[in-house]
Amino acid sequence: MISFLQQCKIYIKKMFLLFGIKFNYRMIFFGERWYSHWIKENENYSPTDVKSEIGSFTMKPLISIIIPVYNVNKIYLEECINSVLNQYYEDWELCIADDNSTYPHIKEVLEFYRAKDKRIKIIYREENGHISQCTNSALELATGEYTALLDNDDVLPPFALYEIVKTINSFPNADLIYSNEDKLLEGKRVFPFFKKKWDNQLIMAINYVCHLAVFRTAILKKIGGFRKGFEGAQDWDLVLRFTEVTSNIIHVPKILYHWRMSDSSTSVNQDRKPYVQQAQKKTKEEAKKRRYKGDFL
Repeated sequence: MISFLQQCKIYIKKMFLLFGIKFNYRMIFFGERWYSHWIKENENYSPTDVKSEIGSFTMKPLISIIIPVYNVNKIYLEECINSVLNQYYEDWELCIADDNSTYPHIKEVLEFYRAKDKRIKIIYREENGHISQCTNSALELATGEYTALLDNDDVLPPFALYEIVKTINSFPNADLIYSNEDKLLEGKRVFPFFKKKWDNQLIMAINYVCHLAVFRTAILKKIGGFRKGFEGAQDWDLVLRFTEVTSNIIHVPKILYHWRMSDSSTSVNQDRKPYVQQAQKKTKEEAKKRRYKGDFL
């Protein structure tokens, strides 16, 4: 039973979260260039030191990175895949599913990278099934203990998997690890999203997990992966169902994902994709029925 007071608290948390994404208080006090200074101060990674530390890890799980691909800009796709190849942590496999793309450069790019690195797996779907089914096709290729989600035009910083595996070594029972993120606009990093620790009530109001999200593969497959019919909110639906079977959730307070802003991206304008709002509504309503047995927020 969710009381009216709890509903108000959740709503306030949601509003503060949304406000913080668009209007970070640091920009108000330190100006527009504060984030570039923040990056310089907080992302001083030494590849040599990082790789030495990786060598000392007790746990070195295989991380499956899954990418659903469909008619993406060639340069964006190359940047996405290169960001995986450039990871300091090397125990990964890249599982790519192409959703019957019509752009001829897609297969050319994918085959180039498959020949370049044996850790890359590719499946070509014979018909377009949209994001949920395509991602599930990529998930079928995954053999790693953990699975990371990556969109076909986004980018991982080179220290992303290192920070994830470092966290796993500190919290070996972790089933879901999520990080902070920012956005890419014309090659520039903007709008950092500094998230909070896991809140089982707040996630019902807004999907603040987003990227980077890394799931224990066994649980991910057990719950059936992504669901058809939730396209536009498939990530949120997945997180809600996943966290209904485990409470081992860890937040990594590092920016480990760069979400590209483009005309076709929901990171820019959800109004251009009305089905997104419909999917979000459906996701929330079904989750309420499962969790609260009809007691709606």
